[in-house]
Amino acid sequence: MRHILIDGTPVSRQMDGLTQYILNVVLRLDMSFRYTLLLRPNQCPERYLQKLKETSISIEEVDISPIGPLREFQFARYMRSHAHFDAAFIPSNQYPLCLRIPTLYVLHDLIYEQFPEQLGCLSILKRWYLHRIVRRGLCRASQVVAVSNYTYQEILKYHGERFAEKISVVYEGWEHLLENQSFEELSTNLDFKNYLLYVGSSRGHKNLARLISAMQQCYNMLPKDTGLVIVGNEQMFSMKEIEKIRKMNALRKTVQLTGWLTDEKLAYCFRNAKGLIFPSLCEGFGIPVLEAYYYHLPLLLSNQSSLPEVAGDAAIYFSPTDVEDMASVISAFFENNDYSELIEKQDQRLKLYSWKKTAIKITQILQSIWDIK
Repeated sequence: MRHILIDGTPVSRQMDGLTQYILNVVLRLDMSFRYTLLLRPNQCPERYLQKLKETSISIEEVDISPIGPLREFQFARYMRSHAHFDAAFIPSNQYPLCLRIPTLYVLHDLIYEQFPEQLGCLSILKRWYLHRIVRRGLCRASQVVAVSNYTYQEILKYHGERFAEKISVVYEGWEHLLENQSFEELSTNLDFKNYLLYVGSSRGHKNLARLISAMQQCYNMLPKDTGLVIVGNEQMFSMKEIEKIRKMNALRKTVQLTGWLTDEKLAYCFRNAKGLIFPSLCEGFGIPVLEAYYYHLPLLLSNQSSLPEVAGDAAIYFSPTDVEDMASVISAFFENNDYSELIEKQDQRLKLYSWKKTAIKITQILQSIWDIK
């Protein structure tokens, strides 16, 4: 039986999008191969760790960083003492340059190319490093997966058409949401009876600065007891954005920052929201689209990058760079109470995606490395 190494070192207790991808795909892989999953100590969320232990997947805890130059030395040291793998599955952008075995490589996005300023100090050097890692991965990998056609086109744009034949587009899934069936009562902690929900980070490409400006433009036109609830790490907001929110809320409570929430509390927020808004400038796929569909929430969505590809005609679109357009769409949304037709389209759209489909395609691509039919 072929033995495949899976790099799970990016897995984090914070349950970010990459962690969701890795764990949900790995748990659904066809067991026609023997797998060893690398995880950092105490980083895999407990409920997923228990599920993994119920499978035939071998779990190995390793001291390997998920990103950065140190990772290369750590991964190389590990591979020198573990030379028994037939292939590797690298489900993140961070391709280990030491690999000399057939490899399936997953690219989620190339956001660092468009928004290098998000890399902080030494951004030019960091962008060069990330570009080099991806280029070497594209050159060395046997097969490559892009999580959307948009990401596929971005790869060709920044790295060239010569890689086109080895790239397959494989979408993401949503079944992890089925686990959040129970939820804690949170109503006393929410400031609004009717609210738009945003879930995610506040990194620059998420475009929250413009979303807050749009709320600033339209909050006087919104019904009473209506606002925006932002779930995510509020420490990532700039002082300018925090001051905007403070001034707005001093006149009338309009925006609430909850910080990170447990899965149960987050599920409560989804179930009780009026709609979900996602103003991102750039996404490789866009899991929040599927989250909105699962919870039957009308979706107010940026019309850029992968998002129209994933959402199709089951969203209300706006230009994420036009604050007035965003404010107009938000105001109009609260004036309409019947979104049954949109919800029906969302239900149909959701059927196109699943982690099971993702895992089946990943398994097929792994098999193709050896031309196994």
